[in-house]
Amino acid sequence: MDGVKTEAQLVQLQPGLYSIILDGKSYEVRVASAPGTESNSGEYDVAVNGVSSTALVRDLSRRVRHKAGLALEGKQDIKAPMPGKVLRVLVSENQTVQAGSGLVVVEAMKMQNEIKCPKDGKVIKVNVREGQAVNSGDSLLIVE
Repeated sequence: MDGVKTEAQLVQLQPGLYSIILDGKSYEVRVASAPGTESNSGEYDVAVNGVSSTALVRDLSRRVRHKAGLALEGKQDIKAPMPGKVLRVLVSENQTVQAGSGLVVVEAMKMQNEIKCPKDGKVIKVNVREGQAVNSGDSLLIVE
């Protein structure tokens, strides 16, 4: 931010609404393409706690997927994006899943976050159970 490299955790709650954890604090963020720009320009109107500004976002999806262990080939270790509590496990071992389908619901800071499958595949191992506390980066399940 402001030219300084900043690391944050981001979870999409619904289209245009995100939960972001920055320096240990959680913020609800609303995002829309900036008026008068092309939808793929990388310019967005961002509102945090009612304060709006324009942000330029680089497409780092490949880098993020690689860093999170979410390359789309081979086994995928699906990890918790933030600390929380597992509310529901939506799949079982040996179940076939499709990209975008829900896998696990984790509650973090009183918000429910559905962790979605990054690719078509099969659930090889479920590593969590309902009611279990998880930390950021903990393995939730493995999809192949």
